[in-house]
Amino acid sequence: MEIPESNNVYGLIDCGGRMKEFAAALQRIRGAEVRLKISEFDGAQSIRMDTPGSSFHAYKSLDSEFLFNGSVAGEAESTCQFTRELYNVLHEAGFRARFDVYDEDGATLATIGEDFSPAS
Repeated sequence: MEIPESNNVYGLIDCGGRMKEFAAALQRIRGAEVRLKISEFDGAQSIRMDTPGSSFHAYKSLDSEFLFNGSVAGEAESTCQFTRELYNVLHEAGFRARFDVYDEDGATLATIGEDFSPAS
């Protein structure tokens, strides 16, 4: 199956400044190729993760939180399954994470993970 051109998974990850650990955790997902990039301009860090059926990019949102958005190939259930696997790997590595999964029409299929509201 082909990876969609637009994102169907939107995530928020609390890295707590542990970008190398975050990248290492991502490498445990379905043979992922993970690249950590540090901007020569301002030192901003970003991560790119690609697997045979997905492509994700993380970039800083707030102090320790990164947006981690991407596309997963496949039908609704396999996209949700991949996202649950991604969440579980990150959770087991000690990262707070939340993902929203959408179908091709923009309808929410699932919300996976932890609440990032100020009360949490």
